[in-house]
Amino acid sequence: MLNLDDTLTWQPALLAAPHEWIDLRHLPGKNACATPEALAAIAAALAPHQEVPLCFWGAGEYHYVTLLRLQALRRPVTLVLFDHHHDAAPLQGDLVTCGNWVRHALNLPWVRRAVWVGGRHPEMQLYLPHPRLLRAAEPTPPEPFAEWALQAIPTADVYISIDKDVLTGDDSATTWGAGDLALAELMDWLKALARHRRIVGADVCGEWSLSPAQVFPGPQDRRAIARNQRANLAIRDLLAPALVPGAPAAPSRTG
Repeated sequence: MLNLDDTLTWQPALLAAPHEWIDLRHLPGKNACATPEALAAIAAALAPHQEVPLCFWGAGEYHYVTLLRLQALRRPVTLVLFDHHHDAAPLQGDLVTCGNWVRHALNLPWVRRAVWVGGRHPEMQLYLPHPRLLRAAEPTPPEPFAEWALQAIPTADVYISIDKDVLTGDDSATTWGAGDLALAELMDWLKALARHRRIVGADVCGEWSLSPAQVFPGPQDRRAIARNQRANLAIRDLLAPALVPGAPAAPSRTG
């Protein structure tokens, strides 16, 4: 559990399971657009927890943390991204943001491909095609999945990254709206991936953020947080047995 914004503190059922807690809520320069200093600090904080294959962190503004996890793998891997947005906006030098981190990841030689599973009507703003970014257009896993995977996923190992804004409003609530993927459809994807590929790491973001003026969640907030916690528990319970323990290496300060 990487505490970047206190959103996970309101999910007691998720926190009841054994976990390691990293508190970076007061780290400056990390919201949506990460400074080099923030990236280095997050990488250093993750380093002692390199054996943990599944990470949860806060709102979608911090989805770029996946890049730090991928930088450390240094093994042929396919990124499977579940997200309402492609997060592959054009690069602006070395600037890392929640909107362009996928394009940074595709610059890593060991990230052979990114497979993007989004909603039926994905957000295409600022999208530029990339030869190694494949969008799975349908919400359900292709059938027969093994044959599709032979073409779409060129590596034996996959890293799964989930932003819950890919889910419908009935199954999640995020600061970035909602997608069109049902939680049951996401579960089908994860089951298929676990059957046909080795999952060497995973992360989950897309939490509901309180207003800066709030101390405690109100009724609407509590309903939103409850939906997210149900989704987080379902994802954790499905992924935990399938993950390869200790596979992700610790991110380095340089990447």
